[in-house]
Amino acid sequence: MGQQYRDTGSFRNPDDQFLRWIRGPLNSGIKNTGGIRHLGANRSDMPAALVLVSNDSGISQHDDPWEDTLAVNAGYISYWGDAKADNPYDDSANNQKIKTAFDRAAAGRREDVTPVLVFRKPESGVVEFCGLCVPDHFEVRSYRDDAGTQIPNYLFHFSILNTQSVPVSWLHDRARMNDNGRAPDVWKNWVETGEVAQWPTGETLDRSGRIRRYETSETVVSDAFRAETFDRYGYECTMTGIREAELLDLAHILPRSQHPDLAEHPENVLVLNSLHHRAFDAALFTIDSDYRIRTSPSFDPAHPFLRETILERTGEQLTFPATVQIRPSFLDELNTGLSWL
Repeated sequence: MGQQYRDTGSFRNPDDQFLRWIRGPLNSGIKNTGGIRHLGANRSDMPAALVLVSNDSGISQHDDPWEDTLAVNAGYISYWGDAKADNPYDDSANNQKIKTAFDRAAAGRREDVTPVLVFRKPESGVVEFCGLCVPDHFEVRSYRDDAGTQIPNYLFHFSILNTQSVPVSWLHDRARMNDNGRAPDVWKNWVETGEVAQWPTGETLDRSGRIRRYETSETVVSDAFRAETFDRYGYECTMTGIREAELLDLAHILPRSQHPDLAEHPENVLVLNSLHHRAFDAALFTIDSDYRIRTSPSFDPAHPFLRETILERTGEQLTFPATVQIRPSFLDELNTGLSWL
């Protein structure tokens, strides 16, 4: 997770750590084309794996009119399918490969679901691993192309499994023998039970994806730190000015589950109301290192309060009380995983 690999665009290049390593001893690998790629299987028409690559802004020579959401710190990814005016979303072969995985998961045929590995491309010639994913749900949304035509497309939502690494040997075993013996334990458990142990805490989602059971210890903050932080913020939400103490939360910039040493760092916390705290953790909006509000292009709230307090304030610079300091490097680290930023 988070490791970067050299992507030279050719598996024949001995310095290539992406196409070459995924191909390994196989007769074929993944092609250097587009964002949706598949690793073929010897004994089945079903791919051994799907590899999704999301370009950061300005990296692709042919920028798409949509932005994926790679909310790695929150444990989920939203990935746009392959659709254009001349390639309808429901005719796209690449879209069907992903949709098949969702259909099988929904039908309880998890043993037939293709594992999905997601990478982001932060710069040319480099990919960064964002996680092993399983289907959550999908929807059909529309975007406008350069000519102003509305183009329907799939938006696929994935949960990231709580595993630090994925053995490439497992992908090779799946391609040659459909063998999952070397799969990560979280993948095996999901296939067997349908339970999603979600990155980064291992928190388990039930099969509906809504009710959660906590199976790991939680890093908590002391009452003294919480009170001191609220006092520094004047018991006021950073985004909205809401002052009702019962509605205020302590929001960590770098999650305490991944950075327990920063759980009580005064420059790693914001005071937000509960609704905006959830939107922040879900990466629907963020704050950049210049303290400006940045909003995910996929965030289109219907409620006027959310539109007024988040969407319509995109680019606005937040001001903090004189007693508050937020470390810009913490914001930079948080935002590294957001391809839409």
